[in-house]
Order: sequence, then C-alpha cells, then structure tokens
Amino acid sequence: MAQTAKSADLSLSVTATLPPEVTVRLLSETDAIARRMTRQIATGTVRMDDRLLTRGYLRVITAACRDAFRTLVRLLNDGRGLRPVDLARLGSMGAQQAEMGVPLEVVFGAYRVAAKVVWLEVIGEPALLNQVPPATVVAVTGRVLEYFDEISAAVGQAYLETRERLMRQRDRDRDRILQRLVAGDTSADLRRLAAAADLTLHPPYRVVAASVAGPEAERSLDDTWRAAGALLVSGEPGQWVALVPVGADIAAMCAAVEGAVFGLGPTAATLEEVAAASRQARRALDVGRKLDPERRAHSDAEVGVFAALAADQVALHRFVGGALGGLNERRARDRDLLATAEALLDTRSTAEAAQKLGVHRHTVVYRIGRLRDAGIDLDDPAQRQRLWLALRCRRLLAGQNGSGWEHMLGESGAVSVR
Repeated sequence: MAQTAKSADLSLSVTATLPPEVTVRLLSETDAIARRMTRQIATGTVRMDDRLLTRGYLRVITAACRDAFRTLVRLLNDGRGLRPVDLARLGSMGAQQAEMGVPLEVVFGAYRVAAKVVWLEVIGEPALLNQVPPATVVAVTGRVLEYFDEISAAVGQAYLETRERLMRQRDRDRDRILQRLVAGDTSADLRRLAAAADLTLHPPYRVVAASVAGPEAERSLDDTWRAAGALLVSGEPGQWVALVPVGADIAAMCAAVEGAVFGLGPTAATLEEVAAASRQARRALDVGRKLDPERRAHSDAEVGVFAALAADQVALHRFVGGALGGLNERRARDRDLLATAEALLDTRSTAEAAQKLGVHRHTVVYRIGRLRDAGIDLDDPAQRQRLWLALRCRRLLAGQNGSGWEHMLGESGAVSVR
C-alpha cells in the first residue's frame, strides 16, 4: 500500500510547477540573476580569450542569459516544453558565437556554468527555504537538466553549421586572393583583403605547379602540402599552383602524393615575382610531361629551354623535319626507326636499347643500318646531339594541346581569373 502511494506521488510530481511566489520572485530578479550568470561565466572555470572580455561582449552574454532564464521560468510555470521558436531563438546564440570566433569548448563551458547558477537560483535557494516540496525539487531539477540539454544541442548545431559556412567562405576568399596574386595583382587592395582573410603572404616562396589525377590525390595534395605550410590555389579541376616556403623538402612533398605530376618553378623573392614564377612552373609541368611522361617532377631550370624553342612553332617544325630527314612517323616502319633511335640515345648499348624496345638485339642492329641509309649516322657525335634535340622537339610538337592551364593563359601568359 505504501509502495502504491509512493508511486502515485511521483507520478504527480512530473507535472508539478514552481509555486507562484517563487515564479514571481525569479521573474523580478531576472536581470540580477543574468548578471550573476555573466560574472560566473567570465570569471569562473571557463578560460576565455582576453579579447572577448569586453563590455560589449559581456552585454551580449547578459542578454542571452536573461532570455534563456526567462524562457526557463515560463516553462516551469506553465509546464510546457521548449517550442521550435524557442530553440531557434536560443540556439542562434551558437551562430553568433561562431561568427565572433569563440571556441566551441568555451561556449559549452559557459552553458555548464550557467546551468549551475540557474539550479542554485531556481532549486537550491527555494529548497533551503522550504518554499518547494521535495517532489517538486526532483521534477524541476529534471526539467532544468532537460532544458539545458536541448539548448546545448541547438546551440552546438547552429555553431557548427555557421562555422562550416564561414570556413567555406574563408576558403573561397583565400582562393580568390591567391588567384589574383598568381595573375600578377600585388596591389594594396589585395594585401588588405589577404589580411582581412587572415592569409599571411610572406615570401620568398618556391613556386610549384601540379597536375593531380582524381579526388583522392587532390585530398592527399591538399592535406600534405598545406601541413607543410604551402599556399595552394586551384585553376581548373586537377590543376594547382603552390607557394611553398623556402626550406621545405619539396622532393619529399612530391613523393607523398601518388597520382600527381609537378612542375618546379623558380623562387619568388617578392610577391611581385610570384606571377612570373608560376608561369615558369606551369611551363615546366607542361613541357616536362611531353618530354618525359614517366617522370613525376620537372624543373623549369632543366626544361625551360625547350619551352623557348616551342615558342616558334614554324622554326621547330623546320628543325625537326631537317634533322629527321625523310623519316615519316606516319609510316609504321619509320615510327619503329624513330623509336629505335630514341632508345639508342637514351641507353648505353645496343643490348639495353633492345631490352627497352622489347625486341631482339639483331633487330636493333638491322634498324641502325636502315637509319644510316636514311642519312642518320648515330656514330657521329654531332648527328647524335642534333638527333637527340630533334626527338625531344618532336615530343613537344606531338603534345601541342598542352595542359589544363593553357586555356587560362592570355598572350602575356597571365592567369585569366573569372
């Protein structure tokens, strides 16, 4: 019987509200309580950045505490739960804190401190004064905890959504700034925008172009190169330019990204030199891939001369045609001869050339005779040098379509920012 009476008492306590006199007192003291909550948040266990402890910011906190406390007292008075409009209004504080740059742990720490103050004001003091029965204390305590759980969830969601939006916007702003820099803009306006976007531009930079195949390789590039302090800017999908701090191990950084090819440009000692260095890096990438498709990193210091040769296409065609004589790569047998000549120039012996081509050594010897008949004597040092250069230039002509950056380049070679 006693057990039945106890169960009935507890079921009634679930709908219990604060006595009217307690509710009136709490509402009349809301402003003072909100100020006490603010003092506890500012000086309590939460470690707040000194730049936040301004009069204006503390007023914002006090207003939020006042709103949250009044809402809680109303809920305890009428017994209704939080409405969607309440959660949206109270949760918007999380978005405001994210916009102000307050760390999420500080926001949640503040709510923990506030919950303690509220419990003492709503439950602790009235209970000590015997203004509320024990059953009501239990019920109200549960509601206070549920209330702060719901608010914390709404604040956290609004905070994270706002922070993600702000980060995406920051990344877009930084990308636009870096695109302008790569295009040659070093104006005071660009430097002001960089400072506003918290983007530190501090040359010298080694400028590197990259062509990345697939989203996984792009993520790897983004993660490893940013971790090394590089500033990355994307042109078209899969095409990047990186400004790498001098002293970084670029060889290791390149090796860390599978599925990428790199063009290593010169060092830009000033921001004014970045645009020219980025053009040279992209040129190294484009020309290097045509000359040696199997290599993953091409230095402008090594391949830049070929880019200069490729600038005059008419002269390049004449030189290649004169050096290769009557050989016509449209004919299969002539393509075999050209491949054999290239293999002989890239290896140390006839046997190595045969292995590289996947043919018998006697086949290579036979083709050497055919080349001699065509006027190409590989035993002549002058002809060997001329032929090596012609075959490299032939690769340039074969890949005239170029890389994804070329459509972004005007006659000056500057990036066209849309």
